[in-house]
Amino acid sequence: MIYIYGSGGRGILIKELLIRLGKRSKEITLIDDFKKKFKKTNYLLKNFNKKKDYLFIGISNPKIQKEKYTFFKKKLKNRENKPLIDPNTIIKTKTKIGKNTIILENSSIGPNVTLAKNVFVGSRVVINHDCNIDSFSTIGHGCNLAGNVSVKKNCIIGISSTIQQRINIGSNVTIGSASNVINNCKGNKIYYGNPAKIKKKPSVLSF
Repeated sequence: MIYIYGSGGRGILIKELLIRLGKRSKEITLIDDFKKKFKKTNYLLKNFNKKKDYLFIGISNPKIQKEKYTFFKKKLKNRENKPLIDPNTIIKTKTKIGKNTIILENSSIGPNVTLAKNVFVGSRVVINHDCNIDSFSTIGHGCNLAGNVSVKKNCIIGISSTIQQRINIGSNVTIGSASNVINNCKGNKIYYGNPAKIKKKPSVLSF
């Protein structure tokens, strides 16, 4: 059985990708992390077979995703997953992709790009040459990262955002949708707009 912890949008996207890669729907179980009966993950802890089963974390929030990943790795001693890459994505030369990383359809990655473990790349994303994306970061649908961009840990790059060449994004940064990032971004901040600027009290953002 393949378990996906998190039955919201990301969990559904992971399930669809698994089906595109040849898995049957009945082999995949979505665990709703919001339902009361799964509050302490008893169902998954009781039913998971570490010798045969696989687990994916389908949660978008980087902090919660990392917490659940660490918790289940310790409790279940489950193996790391090979990267899930849609067959309609282009992976160019000298590109390194870490375990548990997921790349959706019609994206283009590389050359000479490094994606760490537990990275999520949406559909129609372009990550150009010599970029480095650190663990538990999300690159939203339709983003375009120019060459030599560095995205540190636990970041969310909102849908349809553009990051100019040689930009550094610090850890725990959120970039709002459709933003144009032309300057380096300090860690632990929220940015959006054209050009992207720090926002202390953001409006509703889409990722």
